[in-house]
Amino acid sequence: MHKAQDLLDDFLGQRNFQKSFCGKLLDLARERRVVWETRCLAVLMLEHQVLKLQPDNLEAFDYLLAELKLKAPGVANKLSAAVLKEGYSTTEFRPFINEFQRRLARLGRVHQKIRGRTTSAAALNEFVGVSRSECKLTLARYLFTPEEVVDRIVRQIRITDGIKDLDVNQARFIDAETQRATAALPEYEAAILRRLCEGPKIYWVSNATSSRINSLVEYPLTTVVLVVKAPGSEIEFELKRAGRRGNNPFTVVFRRPGFRVAPSHRLDGGSMQWLLRYEARSAAKLRSIFRLVHGREASVPGYVARNTIFSIPSHVGPVAGFRYFSDPHVFGEQNFGQMLGAMKDVAAALINEEGENLPAVPGDMGLAAEFLSHVQPAQAILSGTSSFRVDKIGVYLSARGAERYFKECLQHDYTAAEAKQFADAVLEEVLSVYDPPGVEYDGYGRYVDAAFRVASNRARADEIFLNLVRQIAELWGTMLGARGHSRGESLVARNVGLKSVWERGEWRVKLIFMDHDALSFPDLENGHYYAQTAMPAVLLDERHAWGRANPALFPESLVGYLLSIYRIGHEIETRAISLAQECLKAAYLKTQQAILNDVRLHAFYSDVFRSRIFDWDEFAQGYLNGRSAKWEKKMRKLFAEKGYEADAFEYYTDAAEKGRGFLERNRFLYE
Repeated sequence: MHKAQDLLDDFLGQRNFQKSFCGKLLDLARERRVVWETRCLAVLMLEHQVLKLQPDNLEAFDYLLAELKLKAPGVANKLSAAVLKEGYSTTEFRPFINEFQRRLARLGRVHQKIRGRTTSAAALNEFVGVSRSECKLTLARYLFTPEEVVDRIVRQIRITDGIKDLDVNQARFIDAETQRATAALPEYEAAILRRLCEGPKIYWVSNATSSRINSLVEYPLTTVVLVVKAPGSEIEFELKRAGRRGNNPFTVVFRRPGFRVAPSHRLDGGSMQWLLRYEARSAAKLRSIFRLVHGREASVPGYVARNTIFSIPSHVGPVAGFRYFSDPHVFGEQNFGQMLGAMKDVAAALINEEGENLPAVPGDMGLAAEFLSHVQPAQAILSGTSSFRVDKIGVYLSARGAERYFKECLQHDYTAAEAKQFADAVLEEVLSVYDPPGVEYDGYGRYVDAAFRVASNRARADEIFLNLVRQIAELWGTMLGARGHSRGESLVARNVGLKSVWERGEWRVKLIFMDHDALSFPDLENGHYYAQTAMPAVLLDERHAWGRANPALFPESLVGYLLSIYRIGHEIETRAISLAQECLKAAYLKTQQAILNDVRLHAFYSDVFRSRIFDWDEFAQGYLNGRSAKWEKKMRKLFAEKGYEADAFEYYTDAAEKGRGFLERNRFLYE
């Protein structure tokens, strides 16, 4: 504590950049014997020193960048090529300096309030508070080693044994996508990820795990995953799933008030092995198709590791899954009966749904064995996710955002200063570069509204919103063109994250489409588009992406949330509608052409399927144009010539009737 106080006093006495003080901060930040929080504070102070430099002070920048191991000493030397993977656009010394300071200036709202000995207590408290968010400390990545970062992570969670999930039937393109996802990482993040993946460990939330936004390891509110936000990085890793807090990380749920839970949520707090395998396959296929169509990476996480869970934490220590679900002493006498009843219902449903079951064995042990034979718990590690889910941001930036975050979720009272700082942190994420409003804090909702009235923020919000609409349309158009659908799961606001990223020397905002456990594409053996089963799923994708069929549901669609988050006016919304249609159609047609002509995509689609790629579009166009007898005759003849089943016309007509609203609202796709 005294060292931190002395450091703050020394810091406030620095009016300009001082090489000696800079050297002291570098030593402090690297020194493992120093308290972690003090090291973080030293990093932010170092960034403050860098922002005091004039860009033409080449000698000072050369000293600093050499100390950070980003270049060899000497102003004639370029930066290491590694900085390109970190999001910079150049290795040339002078241009790099401009980008380097621009990246650090993102926290200008905090640095600008530091005014030497006259700094207010509130400004200093905010400065110290921001230093507690390691991911915001750009220079920390050069001063904290991957080993010590992982060591700090594992001290905040629980770990048990697992077994690497080897799927002998896994397609080669999944392995290729895993390799691409890891190869694309900067070395610092890759080193952290390698250590997390060493050995088949299973990671669990503990009572020591924080749910505060931008924590090093975070258990995001209302989720059952852990996310790792590495120091100085906007790249996030997700550990899916990590159980619930307390003595029962897992339980079994069959019903909740008013409805039966989805099969994927019956293992409450965990994931099933077969579903993680399916999701990894679907995400890898989407990533592959998108890249081959558009020539760049999809905003979809990479699934980099998957382990089967061998032991589960309990109040008596880690135990095998079989014992956890069958021994009331291990699970807990109070809740065991309720869990057992739900497990009976789940096991019966799974036997009915899958048509398979073990030989009957009486008693709780037999029931647990039957349950686990269907629901093998597993965990996956994903790279490139975002804990800032769009629906959660919608809540955070609402009038009750601070109340929900602090009192209902973190369960503690908060001050006006804490509420303001929370708003600033969230606004910084959604705007990438953020200028706080120069107003007195007078209520959370009014403060957020005032922030969007700042001219620079308003212009940035409109631009970002339009770009996010473009991203949604492009991904969904690619899915549609590839004849894929997700029953809404890949496009629903709770499964889409928002993230500020440093790319090509600029801060940008992008959406990350994260959950693909219901995403489906035609298999290689498919001969044509099964529109009759696809259309109901496509309707759900539309409803969750930008469904206007039901105005009452529109605010909770993905675009509906973004309209609310960015406080978008009528003029920009009208532009967005036109932009969405334009981008959706462009991606749709581009994907179809690529499937037809790009030999690399032939690995996913059969020759017969590709020969029929436009048949649904021709059918839909005629259906929308009045279903004339001439059109019907033409389509029946086409189906017969291409070897469709005899009742193909009737099947497609049924599909068009099911999806009539979608076809009419999206007529532009077929014109």
